[in-house]
Amino acid sequence: MNVALCAAFLEEDVWENRLVTAALPQRIEITECNSAGALLKILELKPFSLLIVVLNGVAGLEAVRRLREKAPDVPLLWISDEDYSLFGYQYRVTCFLRRTVSEVQLREAVAGCLKISGNGEEETAK
Repeated sequence: MNVALCAAFLEEDVWENRLVTAALPQRIEITECNSAGALLKILELKPFSLLIVVLNGVAGLEAVRRLREKAPDVPLLWISDEDYSLFGYQYRVTCFLRRTVSEVQLREAVAGCLKISGNGEEETAK
């Protein structure tokens, strides 16, 4: 199962390790980047079952907005340091979490998003 992770520079590895653990027993392949622009380019190359944005403040908001334009039907998990949950609703975010995120919260959010994606059936970003 392909998962795209957009996280701040130097945070990608931490979030990748947490996500692999949260997804167990399901195996996921994570493609990392640290900007919305890079993630948009990656979306053109392959389909993803889940998009995850871990960017703080306006950077996260802008990333989510741009991703929803490009991939409106792919489940999206957004993690931010500010309460942008109303924007999450506006952009049809599958799950919004505010930092700090516990292992239980992350596991439940990932499981919920992967369940929506069809347990492994990947959505194609257009």
